[in-house]
This record gives sequence, structure tokens and C-alpha cells, in this order.
Amino acid sequence: GMCKSLIHLSELFLTPEGSVILIDEFENSLGINCIDSVTDLILENRNLQFIITSHHPYVINNISPEFWKIVLRKGGSISTKNAEYFHISKSRQKAFIDLINVLEDYYENIED
Repeated sequence: GMCKSLIHLSELFLTPEGSVILIDEFENSLGINCIDSVTDLILENRNLQFIITSHHPYVINNISPEFWKIVLRKGGSISTKNAEYFHISKSRQKAFIDLINVLEDYYENIED
């Protein structure tokens, strides 16, 4: 966990401004004591763009839905939608529940 935390921290402070950083499954191998601090540092850094995938409630609840891109797959076709497309609440408390409910409804209605 500590090694992964140090990697993310070094990316935050050593990556050139204007860079894009892609982190898949952000919370994997990240120390449980570090996830909140590293997430908060990412949110404070306005000179880098982050593309992060995560299932962790802290990450989802602390990144505003206005920044969410929801990735959808139907067969071999992949698309992204903004949270607004699904009418997900701007309230961070309600947004996570909306996300779960909307995606369940979305996938139930997909025709293969």
C-alpha cells in the first residue's frame, strides 16, 4: 500500500503541468489510510487531468458528479456518458445511490 501511495504522490508532484494521468482501479493496492489523502490531493491539483476508475465509496463520494464519465459497454461497443445524461443528482450523498440505480436500470433494458 505504501509503495502505491508513493507512486501516486510522485505523479502528483513530478508530472509536468497539463499532463493526463490514467489510473485504473485507483484504490487497488493503495493503503486504506492513504486513500482519502491521495484523493484529496488529486482534487486540489488543477494543473493535471486525471482519468480514474474506482469502485471505492470515498473516491466516488468525494469527486463531484460534474466530473464523472460513466463508461458503458453493449457488445463490442463502448461509450461514455456524463452523469447529467442519467439525471444523477449533484448532491454527493445521493449521487452514488443514483449511479447504482441508474446503471441497474440501464443494463436491464439493454437488448443484446
